[in-house]
Amino acid sequence: MLRCCGRRAAALLRRAAGSRGASGHEQDHGPGQPLEPSLLRFLVCPLSKRPLRYEESTNELINEELGIAYPIIDGIPNMIPEAARSTRKRPPAEDPEQP
Repeated sequence: MLRCCGRRAAALLRRAAGSRGASGHEQDHGPGQPLEPSLLRFLVCPLSKRPLRYEESTNELINEELGIAYPIIDGIPNMIPEAARSTRKRPPAEDPEQP
């Protein structure tokens, strides 16, 4: 069954990457191409292994637990942890008191 799911996920990723023509060059779909909704069943955070939530307004996959968001570029999720941005607001830096 795992092989079946892997093949289906690979097929969905190929379809999502369909913005590339036969020559391998990108066609003009723009960077805001949304994620194929059926991919969410297969995608988990590479750090926590937990399901992700798709945020349509920012076109990102969100991990609420870790407070990070993975970008989706041309319909393909960039699941490299270094590419994720923090979704948590940082407290303002305290000004060091001067003597």
